Amino acid sequence: MTVFKATRGDMSCTMGKGAFFYHLGVPASADRSACGSAGLHACEYVLDCARYYKLGSGNRFFLAEARGDIAEDGCDTRIACTELTLIQELTNREIAAHALLYMVKHPRRLGWEAQRMMVDVSKDRAEAAFPDAIAIARGFRPVAMGVMGSHLGLIREVYGEITDARLLTVGRNGVKPGTWYTVEDNMPKEVALAAGAKVPAPARRKGACSR
Repeated sequence: MTVFKATRGDMSCTMGKGAFFYHLGVPASADRSACGSAGLHACEYVLDCARYYKLGSGNRFFLAEARGDIAEDGCDTRIACTELTLIQELTNREIAAHALLYMVKHPRRLGWEAQRMMVDVSKDRAEAAFPDAIAIARGFRPVAMGVMGSHLGLIREVYGEITDARLLTVGRNGVKPGTWYTVEDNMPKEVALAAGAKVPAPARRKGACSR
């Protein structure tokens, strides 16, 4: 099972009353797995890792492979397993890309929104205030803006179906800092958005009822 793992800068994680050290490419093992109490923990949605180890605080994020006895408890997308191998260390841009891919693969799953240090993943509008931060907007007309060096994700969703997804890095390929962007036909487009303006919603389907 492909998952994601975050660690401290020295690749250690809390385990019980002590610390466990991981090594890239070397399988780690545990006797049993139980979320929150035993085993080696990871998350299926990469940004859930930032609940436990903040992005931008010297912590490190990895693509990993979970095997053996795998347990889930319904607390975000975390899992516990008896064998975990860290495969690749991720940059913040790669973290943003994996977050987008998760939402595209699982459009009906809840829990994708996140507002944490260096991370703003929100419905309709998101903003990155720091270099290398991540801002992902998802909606009918998603808009995102960031400072130089930040990463912007745009996911267009119409009636529960994702029709477009795009990842931008401010300062690359003509993407400007302090400018709102949306996505149309899988291409980024600058938009003028006044402060406090609402992002438009799709027209109600004919015959649809409000709830």
